[in-house]
Amino acid sequence: MKNNSFRYDISFLRAFSVLAVLFYHYKFQWFKSGFIGVDIFFVISGFLMTKIILSSFDKGSFNIWDFYRRRVIRIIPALLGVVILFSIIIFLFLQPQIVNFFRSAFSSVLFFSNIYYYLNNGYFDASSQYNFLLHSWSLSVEWQFYLIYPILLLLLKKLYTDKKNIFITVFLALAFVSFSAMLVHSIYDQNFSFYIFYPRAWEMMMGGLAFLLEDKIRRIPERIRLVLAFASLSAIISFIFLFHASSWPSLYTTIPVFFTALLISLNYEFTAYKNKVVTYLGNISYSLYLYHWPLYVLILFFEVDVSLKYRVLAIFGSFILAILSYEGIEKRNYTNKAKSVLAFSIIIFIFSFSITKVDAENYTDENKNLINTTSSYKYSKEAEDQYKIDAKHLTYKKDYKTIIPHLDIPVSGKRNVILLGDSHAGMFSETVNTIFADKKDVNLIQLTADATYPMENSKGIYPNPIQYFNYVFREYFPKYYKNIDLIIINANYSGYPEKEIKNNLRITEQYFSKYNVPTLYIGMTDFYVIDFPTYYYIKKKYHANMYAGEKKMKETEKFNTLLKNYLGDKYIELLNVKISKVSPQNYPYIYDTNHLTLFGTEQYRNTLSQRIYKTLNNNTNKDN
Repeated sequence: MKNNSFRYDISFLRAFSVLAVLFYHYKFQWFKSGFIGVDIFFVISGFLMTKIILSSFDKGSFNIWDFYRRRVIRIIPALLGVVILFSIIIFLFLQPQIVNFFRSAFSSVLFFSNIYYYLNNGYFDASSQYNFLLHSWSLSVEWQFYLIYPILLLLLKKLYTDKKNIFITVFLALAFVSFSAMLVHSIYDQNFSFYIFYPRAWEMMMGGLAFLLEDKIRRIPERIRLVLAFASLSAIISFIFLFHASSWPSLYTTIPVFFTALLISLNYEFTAYKNKVVTYLGNISYSLYLYHWPLYVLILFFEVDVSLKYRVLAIFGSFILAILSYEGIEKRNYTNKAKSVLAFSIIIFIFSFSITKVDAENYTDENKNLINTTSSYKYSKEAEDQYKIDAKHLTYKKDYKTIIPHLDIPVSGKRNVILLGDSHAGMFSETVNTIFADKKDVNLIQLTADATYPMENSKGIYPNPIQYFNYVFREYFPKYYKNIDLIIINANYSGYPEKEIKNNLRITEQYFSKYNVPTLYIGMTDFYVIDFPTYYYIKKKYHANMYAGEKKMKETEKFNTLLKNYLGDKYIELLNVKISKVSPQNYPYIYDTNHLTLFGTEQYRNTLSQRIYKTLNNNTNKDN
């Protein structure tokens, strides 16, 4: 096998990959598919791990515990550095996010964040782009590969030493199983194929294949190797700049993975690879990967990411921190400190996990309510009760057929009111239930579902809510309309083009007028880009101009004007409470990115209650 001389081509690929990822994350449009830098890293890792293990097999010197020890001292120290630094930064400057940060931290330092993010990544979660340690998912995937891969190769060691061709065949078969799993999971659950280890393992095994075939490929004439190397590099670069993927990983992932593996196996050293700046970028690539993302998230929270100046400053800061991390942490000698590194990692895990279970009043006073609201509300029974999740509100992951047999139906002798719409309607469940709590003559029915406009054949992105509303409009309403006294409708109107909303409103009104059922439409409430407690904290502490937040508010005003002009007296306006007059700890009904609002206030309830009863009383003589 090849000697252990420095691989300038791999150093170049590291530098190129981390820059591709960085510029993609920082929204530079030329890097349309810069995310494949992670896939390139996977191939490199697979090549290097295979080389380490199989070369040790050849020498008869492989020790699995030494392999694990080397991974510990290589990966963990720099990761702990970024976790500790940003825990301090967030506590000092962005306190409402501290518990959310530690939720990511405890899963990152023990390398199961990919699983944690998959299990906790849902419609009602804040956007993943606000997770400071989101990028640790790839480290977790690699770490799980490092744990399992040497065991797998040890089981195949005899084949490798005695029947290498059969070993390569088995190796390819295992890679194909992983690749097939990726394709299957991509159809049924894209998040699973993205985050979980085994649908990604084939990418690293392609790096292993590059090592296995390296000797054969080295026999190719140098001129042909030059052409192949140039073609491979051109294909990777072209893919990043020209290709745009709607989902990932997919069949298209084979393109950058294949050409990366081929480029590594060719081991052709272009002169540009040996540039000192390129080599140093390759050296700091791991630390640069660690620091670039949390700095981007920081400017994202303050909504200055729209400014090129702040993005450039964050990139500059990323390089400074990466250099400090490389020179001060990565280059240190941890040869005899693996146990200490692991122990420290476990201590950070215990501390991080503990913080997520402790009331914020135990470690801060001024912002304890903001921290508790941001971190705990969506995990609490209060949130479940507010929406009646999976009891009366259909989440996108739940099979719509399971909720249909349990739908409430109109009750004879009572005034039957239906709350209809997407999750923006679902968030009013608790409020409307409170309005009717002591009214024995009213029966409230909730028909709400995730991210889907309430109509037949809606153009939603989730199949279950679409089918649910098809049932509601095709079977439920035609069957029960005679006993329905009022339909209260709400949706994320600004999530659709203006023309489409007008068309949807027209279709909805035609549908219910056919059955002579009165309708009311709740206008859009305040819509925040980040969670409201953090938004409130930033506005109050830093007097910041929240560009994205203000843009969302203008969109809300625009669509409420549209609703008012189109619907007339069927429209209920609730936007009359100003942020300067409230504090989030006084109003429990505030939720995540898409639904943060002040609708839990008494003023909102009174306005809504008056309009509902006025409409009901005007229709008491409705001919059923």
